[in-house]
Amino acid sequence: MAIEDTSADPTHRMTSIGRIMVSLRFSMLTVSLVTVLATAAAVHLPWTWISRANIGDMAGQLNAEIIGGISREVDRLFESTVNTQAALEQILSSNTVALNDPKRRNQLLFALLRANPHFSWVSFGAQNGDFFGAQRREDRSFRVVESTWDSNLDMATRREDYYVGDDSRIFYTQTKTKESDYYAPARQWYHRAIANPQKHVWTDVYIFSANGKPGINTSIALDVEGQRVGVVSIAIELDRISRYLRDLTIAQRGEAFIVSQKGEMIAFRDVGEVAKVVDNEDRDGALKQLRDSHHPALVIAREAMAAGGVQLDAINEPRRLSYTQPGTGERYFVTVKPANRLDWLIATVIPESDFLAGVDRNLDQIAYTVLGVVLFIMALSMVVARVLFLTPLSRMIEQTRLIERFDLNAVRPIDTRIKEIASLSGALVQTSRGLAAFRKYIATDLVRDLLSKGVGARLGGERRTLTILFMDLAGFTTLTERMGHRLLPYLSAYLSGMTRTIMDNRGTIDKFIGDAVMAFWGAPAWNENHAVDACRSALQCVQVMNGLREKWRAEGRPDMYARIGVNTGRVVVGNIGSDERLDYTVIGDPVNLASRLEGMNKVYGTSIIIGHNTYEEAKYDVVVRRLDAVQVKGREEPVFIYELLDMADPEKDIVRPEWVQVYETGLDAYADRDWTRARDLFRRAIELRPGGDAPAALFVTRCDAKLAPRLHDGKSDFIAAAE
Repeated sequence: MAIEDTSADPTHRMTSIGRIMVSLRFSMLTVSLVTVLATAAAVHLPWTWISRANIGDMAGQLNAEIIGGISREVDRLFESTVNTQAALEQILSSNTVALNDPKRRNQLLFALLRANPHFSWVSFGAQNGDFFGAQRREDRSFRVVESTWDSNLDMATRREDYYVGDDSRIFYTQTKTKESDYYAPARQWYHRAIANPQKHVWTDVYIFSANGKPGINTSIALDVEGQRVGVVSIAIELDRISRYLRDLTIAQRGEAFIVSQKGEMIAFRDVGEVAKVVDNEDRDGALKQLRDSHHPALVIAREAMAAGGVQLDAINEPRRLSYTQPGTGERYFVTVKPANRLDWLIATVIPESDFLAGVDRNLDQIAYTVLGVVLFIMALSMVVARVLFLTPLSRMIEQTRLIERFDLNAVRPIDTRIKEIASLSGALVQTSRGLAAFRKYIATDLVRDLLSKGVGARLGGERRTLTILFMDLAGFTTLTERMGHRLLPYLSAYLSGMTRTIMDNRGTIDKFIGDAVMAFWGAPAWNENHAVDACRSALQCVQVMNGLREKWRAEGRPDMYARIGVNTGRVVVGNIGSDERLDYTVIGDPVNLASRLEGMNKVYGTSIIIGHNTYEEAKYDVVVRRLDAVQVKGREEPVFIYELLDMADPEKDIVRPEWVQVYETGLDAYADRDWTRARDLFRRAIELRPGGDAPAALFVTRCDAKLAPRLHDGKSDFIAAAE
């Protein structure tokens, strides 16, 4: 074997020297970086540890003060109720107001309700099953119920007198009589009081059927002239505690809530996280479980207790937890303490970042100093590395971007003397040739997206929860007949604008069908905020369309309006088709519903309608109004639909316009078949909204039809048919 002597080759010597110098500079860079970072760590870590320890003490003191304030508020609520009940029991037992004197008795009950806004019922149940009581239905609306039990029929004759009041007087409005199976001795508040005479007893928290709000009863046995005659009960709404928590200031982003040891939510700033309505007409419902909540603060509390091995039913003393959320790395202080009332627990959740503003400023200064040193060292290294590596690597980056854009024919080998870079360039060329097989996908832009996410071109799919959007132009068929091929430039501008908007919001364009656009969020790339992104995209699409319409109107072209339907659900997503042609798409009932929601805009005169699942996923990030409950073809249960109005400001609480609140109050009246009140509310919504309100006008027409002297089939008028 011949041995070649390269010692005299100056090129070889330079290459060798260059390699030695590169290795030495790399070593120097490594040592310098380690020294700088170690010095910064020696100063930073102890200081940070001490700061965090002090912050933990501050958080503990703040939590103790907050929980103490909440405990006092709960105590005031319970004590005022017990004191009022004791006074009522004394008045009735002494015959100061006789049980058989309806006039004075009702005056007494009304006075108690008006003096205690958190009271829902003040009532009395007799041993023979008779019952009377006064109920607060709204702030100025009351109902007096008197029920006479017939033991032979196991039924009661129930008389209900309705009243309204102003600041000084209460006026009778109407009386209703009906049969009822309500038997007071069978109620929890009755038999607990009988089992514990001379004591004020409390029931479990439950949902009031009259208004769907959480509440609780306290009761006490009543004796008159030494004889047991029945039980006096007061039902209170726990909204007062939730309102107190809503108005409570806890650092910047802290939250407080009350939960039972069984995991049932008792009070929280968002009352929607406390109770869930099961039957919309009868307002039956149940308390939500902490484990079922999606509110960020409640999720943090749940995860912190799970990580700390804390069980709610085992908490009998204050527990302080420190929890770092995976993914975000943000640290939270969670405190849980028994409320000394029933089995209630008071909990607070405070982000550490609320206390770290000053600490973070000092950390930033240290970080900037370290970063400056690191950048200086890196700059020295980059001067040497540029000639050998940066230029060929920059060309390789251009090659990878060609692959990213699926411009595979433009990929060429890179001319370089570095063996490793040459090998990598060859691998890129081979990769580009292999990826050419993916041209069988339906659209190049989708293929590019799939390639960037590693989805192969093969048949198959998976079940995922996605958000689907359908968009269509109103009156497009008529415009096509009128303008013919002249419509194409406008259609192209419309589709281009919608495509950019959807893709900017991480959406995937599924297909174009004439003027219709179908898109979805959450695939192929996983996106846990798919519902929020879809709602944001829908609103931006309407804004883009408004801009195009103004431009076309100035050119004398017809107006074009987009209608959008958005729905979320469990669908099958993947490659569907044949071996020669694949379609990356979604199928399932939620897709069909999204298409139907788009068409419903024509009925209500709206632009964007979203389904109930989408609202539940995005309700903390969007501003909507409850639009209607519709019966969709192929479904037995009604579907709640909402009009998307705007995105919520993350720095502020969601504030909805007054006309939205008036409209939704009208929906409730409509559901209760109070046509006159509903019509007045809808007319008021039209007046309040600038430019009027098409859905409210639709319901005014429906109310007028219900008030007309004709019969109807008696079905729920709150449900509109939707094909």
